[in-house]
Amino acid sequence: MHLHVHTAFSFRESLLRVEDVVLAAKRCGMRAVAVTDTNAMYGALQFYRLARQEGVAPVLGMQLSLALEEEPSARARASFETAVVLARGMGGYRRLTRLATTARWNRPVPHVTLRELAACSDDLVVLVGGPESRLFDLLVQGDEEAAERHLCQLANAVPAGQLYAELQDHGLLREREGLPGLIRLAKRFAIPLVATHDVRYLSRADAPWHRAYAGLNQVDAAERFAVDEFHFATQAEMADRFAHFPDAIARTADIAEMCALDLPLHQVRMPRYPTKDGRRADEVLREAARAGAVKRYGALSPDVEARLAHELDVICSMGYADYFLVVADFIRHAHQQGISTGPGRGSAAGSLVAYALRITDVDPIRHKLLFERFLNPARVSLPDIDTDFEYERRGEIIRYVMEKYGRDHVAQIGTFGTLQARAALRDAGRMLGADPALVDRLAKLVPGVVHASLDGAYAESQPFRALVDGSPEARRLFEAAKRIEDLPHHTSIHAAGVIISPEPIADWIPLDAAADDTPVTAYPMEDVEALGFVKMDFLGLKTLTLIDRCLASIRRRTGVTVDWRQVDEGDPATYALLSRADTNGVFQLESAGMRRVLRELRPTSLDDVIAVISLNRPGPMENIPAFCDAKHGRRPVTYPHPDLEPILADTYGVIVYQEQIMQIASRMAGFSLAEADLLRRAVSKKKREILDEERSRFVEGCVRRGYSEETAREVYDLIVRFADYGFNRSHAAAYAVLAFRTAYLRAHFLPDFLAALLTLSMGMPEKIRLYEQDARRNGIAVRPPSVQLSDRGYTVEEDGSLRAGLISVRNVGEAAVDHILSLRAERPFASLADFLRRIEPRIVNRKALDSLLAAGAFDEFFPDNASNKVRQQMFEEALARAEDSRQWAALDLFVEAEMQQTASRDREGEPSASRPKRLYIRYRSRGGGQVLREIQRVLAMSPGETEVALYDASTGRARLLGSRYRVRVTEDLIAALEERVGLGNVRLR
Repeated sequence: MHLHVHTAFSFRESLLRVEDVVLAAKRCGMRAVAVTDTNAMYGALQFYRLARQEGVAPVLGMQLSLALEEEPSARARASFETAVVLARGMGGYRRLTRLATTARWNRPVPHVTLRELAACSDDLVVLVGGPESRLFDLLVQGDEEAAERHLCQLANAVPAGQLYAELQDHGLLREREGLPGLIRLAKRFAIPLVATHDVRYLSRADAPWHRAYAGLNQVDAAERFAVDEFHFATQAEMADRFAHFPDAIARTADIAEMCALDLPLHQVRMPRYPTKDGRRADEVLREAARAGAVKRYGALSPDVEARLAHELDVICSMGYADYFLVVADFIRHAHQQGISTGPGRGSAAGSLVAYALRITDVDPIRHKLLFERFLNPARVSLPDIDTDFEYERRGEIIRYVMEKYGRDHVAQIGTFGTLQARAALRDAGRMLGADPALVDRLAKLVPGVVHASLDGAYAESQPFRALVDGSPEARRLFEAAKRIEDLPHHTSIHAAGVIISPEPIADWIPLDAAADDTPVTAYPMEDVEALGFVKMDFLGLKTLTLIDRCLASIRRRTGVTVDWRQVDEGDPATYALLSRADTNGVFQLESAGMRRVLRELRPTSLDDVIAVISLNRPGPMENIPAFCDAKHGRRPVTYPHPDLEPILADTYGVIVYQEQIMQIASRMAGFSLAEADLLRRAVSKKKREILDEERSRFVEGCVRRGYSEETAREVYDLIVRFADYGFNRSHAAAYAVLAFRTAYLRAHFLPDFLAALLTLSMGMPEKIRLYEQDARRNGIAVRPPSVQLSDRGYTVEEDGSLRAGLISVRNVGEAAVDHILSLRAERPFASLADFLRRIEPRIVNRKALDSLLAAGAFDEFFPDNASNKVRQQMFEEALARAEDSRQWAALDLFVEAEMQQTASRDREGEPSASRPKRLYIRYRSRGGGQVLREIQRVLAMSPGETEVALYDASTGRARLLGSRYRVRVTEDLIAALEERVGLGNVRLR
């Protein structure tokens, strides 16, 4: 049984995909196989699940770098040992995930110390002495005494009976030199030998490709993998290779059996909400939901009371009370901190409990949203409440959750970047040393579509195929790229996913550290969920940032505070804007397709906006003409049966939403809403046997309720037809609220709306041009940036015009903008020279200054009729004066510092205004100090009391001359000095 296997999750060390390992083991008749990636377990759970599925026992492990010192040198090979650790049962698995976490958090290179290994070595099998280990190095060097001491050190870190010596023979000279010593040493210490094989690829034919691929990261790859023997060797090959060590072969099976593992998958690990006084979460949720509902509705009607009770019973019976409380808690924190949240997303908007807790802001009663579309007691599934936060402050919510529930209980979900077609071609080019021009040409011929594949490019792109078929070098490049295409290449972070765990996450999932030390799961989302962790999506939505900035601008400019609770949902100006499709920047309604539907439909209510969002998709859009004709009276509104009018009235008899399908099944066939949801899901699969089975149930239910069989069949056919088309009304309703709000702001506060929109679009030139044209078309002037008047982003001026932000200027970074704004906050810039004199050139460099000049940011400092040539000349003169002034000021500061440090010249206590002036001389050294000697000769001719300070512009060095060179300052002295150093370079200050 192979116990030392690297997959592609040992980035750039292996060509093996996880499925390759499992299928190869199965093909070779191996009952078990291990995966031991380098300092990581990225593919461990994927491997575990696939191996169990294929009937192969998975052994989970890792090849660890062991630091031999507490603070090892990253570059010193002698600072690290290499060992393979394998998990024995659940206890071993937990220790393995802890070690993987420790390794990824230890920097600068992943490792664990011997002390850290010893602390986690219970229930682990440890294999040492492989050809890449420090122990083997010492044996190859012939230093068996040092090797013996080193092995003792390793043995002390591992419990008795759990340490084995790896016996590997790939045919390398190094192995022949070191193996005899390893065997002697293992025998001396009674450490059992186990035969292993460092598997890196499937067959010997892959060896050249692997050497080239590994060589992208490892300079010694050609030497390390010099032979073609790092393939997935068969049992027969291994038995033949180690014929003299049959026990070492047999031990692989013993160890595999010892490392049998049964992970408890799909057992929900619901986060726990810390209630006060030990109260049960169910009790707290019921109380909070009822209080929230009263705040929303006032006195509760019987219908609301009944629905609230029903939802709470379902939530609590399914064990989800903690989940709702956790989500409500971080939403509440966001509101307390002034962080905007979205009105809802997905089917969660159909929950009255979520609305009562202010998790969502869409009334499910008013909008006819169904709880069973979100949580169905007849179909056990985890709750999935996705939350939108103001884009720029999303990180604050994640930090809050970590602080509240503990950093070891919260993590963002990791993902893996893979080598897509173009990247694979470029890496293959480096592997083969191919002509860069050919690589670039071939890569550019790959179709620019998401997830384009090399085989797809060959099949679909005639120029790509012609180049591959017409050039042997291009063909070889293509074949090499196919070998590495889709291999995992690096780790990343899921755009939104976060898990909150009731126990330390590292007991179940190894954790990586993001750049800011945020914990990130080493397993991707599907593996995290397979272990029972509940994913929560914390999404950053720029539309919320747009709304926030627009509202702030309105308050600042007009004093008006827009309160969405007071805004008329039927506002005529907003629907007039939507009807003419004037929707630049309006959430979800900006595309050409949406504009076309808006012009046809001419919405007059929020229900119409919900329908627009739902209909403009492939499939449902074929119903748009009928929908619009019915709305505008061009065709009569008809219903499959009069009883369905209450369900289909607001969509003019057309089935648009999934919820309508559920309501029809409930109304006509007597299904509960939970059963109706199951029907909707089943019918959408379009499987013949399911369709027939559900038809019988539906028709029988309808007949029992007094409908004819013919009517029942007609309605069922209608359900089947629309099952794929139906959209989630809960999701559409929540997004329609944001669409309405952005449309309202555009209709009533266009300058503020466009300023916020332009600010969010900075860095996207096409969008900037579009929105600036939009402003001008609506009679709103767009003025250039100004160092005197601009903010970071676009702002609205008193006359209603827009002022471009400084950050919009090319080559002017955020640090430069912050510096300019901080200087202006101290006092406005009096002139261009004042601006140039006060800025720090290292922060606002010449390139940034030229860009500001070209953008018009200095225009107020120039005469109105000045030409570009005149402006450039005035700028250069001001820049020269500023630099001159800056040099003198720097020299003055230096001398003051010198005076404070030199006790003999210390005038502490003397008012600075009464201090005598000094003579400052600026010069450029040349001729081996000749200029300095000439200055000193002139100074010696006029002795006096005035101190002299020198600044060498060539070196940037300044110094204060001693008392020997103090002078009496006269016009003749200054003239004599300026004759040597140039006019303007001598000053009395």
